[in-house]
Amino acid sequence: MDIRCKSTKRYLFKIEIEEYYKNLKKMGIEVETPLIIEYPCPKCKMIEVYEIYPTHYIHIRSYKRDVDNNK
Repeated sequence: MDIRCKSTKRYLFKIEIEEYYKNLKKMGIEVETPLIIEYPCPKCKMIEVYEIYPTHYIHIRSYKRDVDNNK
């Protein structure tokens, strides 16, 4: 599954979630809660938050990363 930035449509990363869920199911583990992934987009400089399901993903929100230059 390819994940793209919501605003720029830029390719962010690829995740083999289908295989992961398939292997868990073989072990008898049923997963109903999604994986929550936060990933920075290098183009728009926003942090993208996604819920990853076995067959699709949903964009939850985007936010700017707070940078504290005093540390």
